Amino acid sequence: MIMIEFRRLLALVAIGALLAACVPGSQVATSAPAATAAQSASPAASASAAAVAPSFDTSTPVTITEWDTETSAGPSGEMNALNASFHAKYPNVTIKRTSKSFDDYVATIKLAASAPDAPDVYQGNEGYSVDAALVKAGLIVPLDDYAKAYGWDTRFGSPATLDVLRWSNDGTTWTKGPLWGIAQKAEVLGVFYNKATFQKLGLAMPTTFDEFQTTLATAKAGNVSPIVVGGLDGWPLGHIFMMLQALYEPPQNITNWTFAVPGSTFDDQGTQQAATVMQDWAKKGYFFKGFGGVGQDNAAARFAKGEGLYFLTGPWENGTFAPLASNVGWFALPGLTAGSPSPTTGSLSIPYHISKASKTPDIDAAYIDFITSSQAADVVAGKGDLPAAPLATASVVDPQSSLGEIIAGFNDKSKGGLLTPYLDWASSTMGDTLFGGLQKLTASKLTPAEFTAEVQKDWSKAHPG
Repeated sequence: MIMIEFRRLLALVAIGALLAACVPGSQVATSAPAATAAQSASPAASASAAAVAPSFDTSTPVTITEWDTETSAGPSGEMNALNASFHAKYPNVTIKRTSKSFDDYVATIKLAASAPDAPDVYQGNEGYSVDAALVKAGLIVPLDDYAKAYGWDTRFGSPATLDVLRWSNDGTTWTKGPLWGIAQKAEVLGVFYNKATFQKLGLAMPTTFDEFQTTLATAKAGNVSPIVVGGLDGWPLGHIFMMLQALYEPPQNITNWTFAVPGSTFDDQGTQQAATVMQDWAKKGYFFKGFGGVGQDNAAARFAKGEGLYFLTGPWENGTFAPLASNVGWFALPGLTAGSPSPTTGSLSIPYHISKASKTPDIDAAYIDFITSSQAADVVAGKGDLPAAPLATASVVDPQSSLGEIIAGFNDKSKGGLLTPYLDWASSTMGDTLFGGLQKLTASKLTPAEFTAEVQKDWSKAHPG
């Protein structure tokens, strides 16, 4: 299991190298192979991949069904634009798209994937809860042959980048075995802020976590909601907690726990300190009024209209905040002391899979290739989101924009080995346990110690011995 972390660090550095190509002038130290792969997409390489890619009938009308979690304005716009472009390239292929909020999606995708009318292409989620279950049940197909044909194994830098999407055939061993999915985007958690409100409150950019907390108090005193978040969905609270835990707990400990290294624990002093801060924020009213009864989509829309000072989340909401234009900025949550490392959560985004029940796997693979290409990366970035593949056109991203700041932040964290995995990957039930526990924690229905013990109990049950 210790090799998992080594491969994962290689993967994250490789992703960072790719994203360095997205912002003119950005730099990241990495190995030569990753740096080479990070250059703009090579037409010759693309042509070579296409030459050996599977061919399919382009005359007979066919409909492929696609499911995803891209409900936010930017990501949803990306998928609609890419689906329209794919249909324009292959007029005989119609994409029937279904999108659901993350909670609803995770709760229904395994059942939908096992149904007679299962979607042909759909997103999973890294970890034991979704991807391992899909592999174990034989509901998706391995993609290694397609990866070689289309060049996916090098599209995202080093082949090690894709290890987090590999499972043994029985779905029990993570990062080893066949490749089961391909991600379209990368992720890093951080802080969106309203620049106009920030200036109105007379705030300076915080360089330490204490200074950040002082800005929360200042906003509250100024009758501005310090943090806008949709607590009803649960997982947005999880993302805030993950950022806090990364400040108080060594990244290696978080990674070991997530990847089930024996002896790992969630029930320790650092994690309890993060839980204490989270509960303290709720008690002080730093989360906007009524957050526990508001969904994340609603909360993001309210922030986009100018409500609140901060929105702590991932890059997928950047497009949602487009109405703020140049008034939206982004920064990584600062460390405990000035100049100290400030780890945060980040990874490849949710992968796309091909259903075992699909009658059109070659078309499905061509579709996945299309939506994860460098040309698609331009569309993704154009909608304000963070692509995993290198851009075909570097000028798509303004380095001074919020997306430029996100890319620079991701590069910094990946280069420094400061990215930690998502905690809900740790077991098949961890999402429910962790997110539900945080809802109770922020409602003062659990103490920090009770919360960490409850989460560790889930982990221990999933990974006995």
